[in-house]
Amino acid sequence: MDIAIIGSGMAGLATARILKDAGHNITIFEALPGRGMDSHSTEFEGGLIDAPLRVMNPNLWKNTLSLATYLGIGTFPVRTYMACSWLFEDRTETWLTTTRTKIGNFPIINNRKGIQQYGWRLVKGMLQLKTALSQFFKSDQQDITLAEFINQHDIEEVFWHGAVMPVLYTICTCNPKTIGEWPAKPLLTFLRQLTDGDALLRMQGGTPALVNKLIEGVNIKSGSPIASVSQQGEQVAVKNAEGELDYFDRVVVATPTTKIEEFLDQTQFKDDIELLSKFKFEQGDLVIHTDNSVMPPERKDWAVLSYMMDRKFTRQQFTVWLNAVEPSLVGKNPVFQTWRPVTEIDPKKIISRVTLTRAVVDSETVSLNKQIQARHRDANRKVFYCGSWSCDGLPILESAVTSAMHIAEIFGAPLPFVGLKPKVEVAPQLGY
Repeated sequence: MDIAIIGSGMAGLATARILKDAGHNITIFEALPGRGMDSHSTEFEGGLIDAPLRVMNPNLWKNTLSLATYLGIGTFPVRTYMACSWLFEDRTETWLTTTRTKIGNFPIINNRKGIQQYGWRLVKGMLQLKTALSQFFKSDQQDITLAEFINQHDIEEVFWHGAVMPVLYTICTCNPKTIGEWPAKPLLTFLRQLTDGDALLRMQGGTPALVNKLIEGVNIKSGSPIASVSQQGEQVAVKNAEGELDYFDRVVVATPTTKIEEFLDQTQFKDDIELLSKFKFEQGDLVIHTDNSVMPPERKDWAVLSYMMDRKFTRQQFTVWLNAVEPSLVGKNPVFQTWRPVTEIDPKKIISRVTLTRAVVDSETVSLNKQIQARHRDANRKVFYCGSWSCDGLPILESAVTSAMHIAEIFGAPLPFVGLKPKVEVAPQLGY
């Protein structure tokens, strides 16, 4: 069939690759001048900056890493050490830094102040979390929210809010105020894997390398925002903003649901628009910069992940030290990504500012996703929807790839990559 895919984020690209390999003719329409998935990637002193940076746990990003392996992309392990600092009015004070053991990759507190002031509280919290996780996964009540889980288990505050929740903010890149509404299971699954000592992996060549493989042999029309999508007989008419009209046997819409009302025929797709409009999204700024004030005051305390928060946990931000995870940045000046900064970043040191849109995940989205999947089963349907928002769980690459797999199942397309183990190569020298 001739299939149009609207949007070149991860969901659209994965869908395109799977359906192309199944023998279909694929055309991708992308509103941006380049490719949506790596549109924010940039260079710094000849090195690569992925925005956002993407590192993956092999147990939680199974489909994404399997797809990368299928495409011939290798990975290398990344040791994600962390540093936590208190934000006072007149100073920043680092209270926790960690490393990991060479065998087992278990976290170690390696600063004396952290051990003296918070060591017993952190150990207590870790043990409480392990017990709580064990009880949760053995129970028959796994449909609760994260807030409900927190209320059921009185886990040590400094450990939970000072060390655990910042990690969840990192993975979810969402508003801390809304994370409590998330279904607890995917987040707790992540925490269980994290406490079991699994190393994270990064793809060789970063996001651009993955995108290049995904679009091989696929016709992609960049800078081509869609103006209208309407069903005409047995085909679907797709017109872009420049007035170019094409006809397809099927169309897969792989954009945030906030965009669909701009181009879907209001009459033909009234019910779809009404359902999809119930999905909620939020935005936040990712600032790429060279201002080291977002890192611990002493260079010896610098870590891949730098978390800063006030003592009441009402102001918090996290920063990734990119030189520590991207080989092409080794030897370059320190460069950082800070998500939703609450401290002032020197405007002269900002490389770029990226606005990221993330789906809000809550109990309502579980029901909405079931309704979407049920509608997709209609034998007469010719327009389908996918995206990270259309899968329950973390709204990241894995959800996007999983949504593409759901589309593939409807089209009867094979999934030859499922179950492939990541090709892990020797870790390069990084900028620790």
